[in-house]
Amino acid sequence: MLRLRTAAAVLALATAFAAPALAAAPQVRPARTVVLETSEGSDFSAAMSPRGDRLVMDLQGMLWNVPVKGGKATRLTEDTFEAMRPRWSPDGSQVAVQAYTGGMWRVWTLSPDGKRRRQLTDGPYDAMHPAWSPDGKKIAFVSDRGGADDLWILDIASGAMTQATKGAMAQEPSWSPDGMKIAFVQAYGPLKVVTLATGAVETLPLPADAARRPTGPSWSPDGEQIAYVGFGAQTGRLMVTDLAGNARRVGDLDNAFSFAPTWLADGRLLYTANGKIRTIGQSGAAPAEIAFSARFDMKRGGYTRKAYDFDGTTPRPVKGISAPALSPDGRQVVFKALNDLWLLPIGGTARKLTSDAFYESDPAWSPDGRQIAYASDKAGTTRLFVMDLASGQTRQVGSGDGAQLSPAWSRDGARLAYQTDTGETRILDLASGESRALIPASDSPSRPSWSADGRTVAVAAVNQRRNRILAVDVASGRQAWHDPAAFRSISTRGDDGPLWSPDGRWMAFSMGGTLWVLPVSADGAPSGPARQLTREASDAPSWAADSRTLLYLHNGQLRLTDIEGATPRTVPTGLTWTQDVARGRTLVHAGALWDGAHEAVRRDVDILVENNRIASIAPHSDAAHAGVAVVDASGLTVTPGLFEMHNHQQMRSKLLGDRQGRMWLAFGVTSTRSPGDPVYRAIEDRESLASGARIGPRLFTTGEMLEGSRLMWAFSRPVESKDQLAIELSRAKDLEYDLIKTYMRFPSDWQIEVADFGHKAMGVSTTSHFIFPGVAHGVDGAEHFGGPTRWGFVFPHLFRGDVYGDTLDGLARSGMELTTTNFSSKLSLLDLPNILDDPRVRAFYPPWEMASLKTTIACADKSGPCNFFLPPDEQGSRLTVRDLLRIKRAGGSVMIGTDAPLDHPALSLFVNMMSLQTYGFTPFETLQAATLVPARAQGVDADLGSIEPGKLADLVFVEGDPSKSIADLIRVRKVMKAGKLYDVEELLAPFGR
Repeated sequence: MLRLRTAAAVLALATAFAAPALAAAPQVRPARTVVLETSEGSDFSAAMSPRGDRLVMDLQGMLWNVPVKGGKATRLTEDTFEAMRPRWSPDGSQVAVQAYTGGMWRVWTLSPDGKRRRQLTDGPYDAMHPAWSPDGKKIAFVSDRGGADDLWILDIASGAMTQATKGAMAQEPSWSPDGMKIAFVQAYGPLKVVTLATGAVETLPLPADAARRPTGPSWSPDGEQIAYVGFGAQTGRLMVTDLAGNARRVGDLDNAFSFAPTWLADGRLLYTANGKIRTIGQSGAAPAEIAFSARFDMKRGGYTRKAYDFDGTTPRPVKGISAPALSPDGRQVVFKALNDLWLLPIGGTARKLTSDAFYESDPAWSPDGRQIAYASDKAGTTRLFVMDLASGQTRQVGSGDGAQLSPAWSRDGARLAYQTDTGETRILDLASGESRALIPASDSPSRPSWSADGRTVAVAAVNQRRNRILAVDVASGRQAWHDPAAFRSISTRGDDGPLWSPDGRWMAFSMGGTLWVLPVSADGAPSGPARQLTREASDAPSWAADSRTLLYLHNGQLRLTDIEGATPRTVPTGLTWTQDVARGRTLVHAGALWDGAHEAVRRDVDILVENNRIASIAPHSDAAHAGVAVVDASGLTVTPGLFEMHNHQQMRSKLLGDRQGRMWLAFGVTSTRSPGDPVYRAIEDRESLASGARIGPRLFTTGEMLEGSRLMWAFSRPVESKDQLAIELSRAKDLEYDLIKTYMRFPSDWQIEVADFGHKAMGVSTTSHFIFPGVAHGVDGAEHFGGPTRWGFVFPHLFRGDVYGDTLDGLARSGMELTTTNFSSKLSLLDLPNILDDPRVRAFYPPWEMASLKTTIACADKSGPCNFFLPPDEQGSRLTVRDLLRIKRAGGSVMIGTDAPLDHPALSLFVNMMSLQTYGFTPFETLQAATLVPARAQGVDADLGSIEPGKLADLVFVEGDPSKSIADLIRVRKVMKAGKLYDVEELLAPFGR
């Protein structure tokens, strides 16, 4: 409750408690070189030469020479070459590898010393898993150049290639000694053999035991046996089978790595397992280890961190302009900014079309320019609305279950194409109110666009790992895929097109980060090559009715050009925003304080908050309460505000709407960080939250993840050239990203350049899914610990077993910042009884999120199936936390991040924390992983992360004692963000039920 005292007493307190200095000095990270020497490797392969005189391994993407009797390894290739899966030629004169060069996997051959190199494959296709023919004249490899991963055979002398399988989803070929057959593994499936003369494929009848799932086949010299690694849950075992499928285990190691073993001349097998290189015979002879040591020099970049002003109220220009649309007459622009829709006459003053706390998105002009369709959550769930501009009247259109968003008008104004929460595209007849499905659910398609004759709808959707144009016949549903240009992608599947010109002759889109137009026929098929219009970062194109004038976004500015590529001109919005800073004094009487900086809990203390910061912390005194607003938390424990460090906040922002920020606050989260999101929605969200136009935690964000030429997520940007990389970095700098993230196929040499640019030009950190080689070149963070990578080793505790000294010590000694994202930890939901009845879950989880949560709980308590992506896994969770604890105790940096909303928003943060405590972290270490450690990683620990005088007043008020049980952290009753206090009931009010 609040108790007010006299003005005289307030003045006395003002004298007693001097305000702290507000401007924190910029954080400086010193440059240093960390030397790591390791005798263990994670997920690496090794190969012995045919004569047994040379041994190579591919530790952490580098090729190394290892003495055959063990010893110091000598590096043969640079880390950015990413040489992997070495195979010796039959005469021992060359080594074939796959290397990631030019943004694709290529097959290369190298001399044994690594100095003479020859690239054997090229083009916009991957070529992986090379294997020599017995005569040394050919190499079999896996490539998608035929549309799927199949076996191809390269004649080395002529360069000719032939396809050996069709649609096989092949991996890891191995030639029979007579050169007539190739054994291979079907992805996550059986061991198969193809007869090259006929193309016939047969399946080797291995035992049905799940622990026998094969990888890495290797044909014996006599052609009678195949060695392989068999995988089951958390295990990898060396196996040998005859051609009848009679398999037996060799050796006793349970973490053999998934690579082809080498048959040695004496019948022994050389393979990698449990972090080591091992040899073993088949007759029960004792195994032998070939010990090695390898040295890595990790250069950790020195730089001054970006300075944050959490106190200033100077107006700042609005850069978060989302989904701008040019009016048909070319005279006005509608867009979203600062949590509302705005109408801007070009050359005039912008005015609000909406003025409320609801979440609007995707404004679209009717063809006659009199109405605007948009999506809003003011009906409780995101629905479609149409506003008449003359009268200002708004009506809801359409009905049905689920969310509705991304409206697009047909040219006759009679229909709206729109999308649902599942990614389905539908058509709504405005007269009848009836809708029907047009395009089945897909992964985050772009906003739809109509052809001039109304017979076709186009979207950007992912196909062949690219953002391609999907044109769909409205009457029949017939689909046709088109490339914006050969083997290229539309920049993002959001607002970057394709957008049909009103006359139907062109499609506009962003490609390679700039604006292009593609001539098309009436059904959307390209009728000529695409033409580039701009040379600067260009997003979110829209047309005027003349089909000549184009509006787009350039690094936070509206720009106009035309179909001939006229010199762009800026359309000023005139909008600014001002930081919302709390004013006044509040005294919090805390029954217990767990400040995040010290392990001990203090009892019965007063926390004085002046404006937005903590002025003092002192033992409770009734006298100090005189004349100041008091928050009586004498029955509660106060902890620092929580950080969620891996939250793709915009991934479902249009679906969660106003719920999202309220939800995070109601669970005690006062800061979130997004490592990848649609950039303009992210910047709009950051500005709306900072200005107070939207309720929720402060947001640290980046834009789309920088990706290679192939991609998966809608919030990735394919980067296809160095010229484009400069464009993308200009966007990052101008829009003031808080970090930069690179993704799975982003080339390592470019990643080094990004890290250097982020550090020196912006003062921000960089993160990715890789540890090496980035850890040796200043990359600051790694997401997921074992997330997907182009190397093919994903989520080690789920699919591949364990990690070893090279990875663990590299993370610990480098100080690389690591997020938990422990998807296996969902079993901890069972330690949150009645969570489905929690008012916050009932209010803030829309139906589709609630259904997903119920499915997870049913799996965890064994009342339902577990046939969904990344289900609860007790062993996986335990192993993950075990290694996180090893990194933490060795001086590494572990912080809470969940990958929400891919994991359950807000709740996943607590189950991640609870899993840490369950498997060895102390409550204090766990709390710091969600408070001070992430604040330090973001460079704001002088302002956030703990409850100390001078810091921002981010406080969480909970029932119970989190110093003993982290589960009590979820029992939030109030939360304070930078001096602004919210009751959970207040946050629930608009959505409570």
